[in-house]
Amino acid sequence: MHKPMPPLRALVAFEAAVRHASFKQAAEELHLTPGAVSQQVQKLEHWLGYPLFVRQVRQLQVTERGMSYFSRIAPALEQISAASEACRETSPDRVSLSLSQTLAAKWLGPRLGDFVSRHPDIEVHINASNHPVDFQREAVDLAIRHFDGRDPSLEVQEVFDDEVRLFCAPAYGDAMALQHPDRLSGVTLIVATPYPFWDDWLSRFTTLAPAVSKRIPALYFDQTLLAIDAAKRGQGVVLSNHLLVQEELERGELIEPFGLSLPLDKSYYLVHPRRQPLSRSAGTLKDWLLDQFAKSGMRATT
Repeated sequence: MHKPMPPLRALVAFEAAVRHASFKQAAEELHLTPGAVSQQVQKLEHWLGYPLFVRQVRQLQVTERGMSYFSRIAPALEQISAASEACRETSPDRVSLSLSQTLAAKWLGPRLGDFVSRHPDIEVHINASNHPVDFQREAVDLAIRHFDGRDPSLEVQEVFDDEVRLFCAPAYGDAMALQHPDRLSGVTLIVATPYPFWDDWLSRFTTLAPAVSKRIPALYFDQTLLAIDAAKRGQGVVLSNHLLVQEELERGELIEPFGLSLPLDKSYYLVHPRRQPLSRSAGTLKDWLLDQFAKSGMRATT
């Protein structure tokens, strides 16, 4: 059964008027005249059967019922806007990839030139963010996510089974005589917000008392990228994984003094919406990414 709909243009005008508390500012946003916005709101008031605003000289105040109505329709309008933006037609030769800032800089960046040289016709857009992409709201085709791999809305393919390892600069390891994990009592711990596992690592691989471990000085960084750079500069020892320090290990800028790994319940996955077919360009980038993970010695499963 078809349900009666309110005038949709009036909903947009009302929502903007509430946000701005002004017909004039709402009109500027919507490229209308203040009178046109007022007329649209009046249409909605007539449809609802009650006033939405108290109109005073140079002041516009939303009524209690108007605010209640606004709180119910605003999320729906935002969802319509976001979904429509995500579904806008884009060039078939354009592809957007979302991944963390550190992974973009440390792993993808050095390799991306290979993809561009192989596929100069494909326009690649990188969305480097530490927040998981919302495929419903953002125009993103593919993402590399660090999570448990469980999301029924996504097509998920594991590319790296994550584990925590300890790294430091060679000179720092020599200066601190890091022949045994218990020697960490004399170092500086470099703590990256995405890898807050020092307590677990120390309790599993050392015999240090908890009171001793808590006295170890530490540096804190909100990005793993910065924490790795601090370790390269000999400022302490850092927890990360081979995926993010591969180049530093190959160049001898970092070493792994103990060869000990702490398994995690999260991995890196290449994901995209299950019910949305990939474009040709997105499919090409996906195949290339899987190939690059395989070539770099990381595990890619099917």
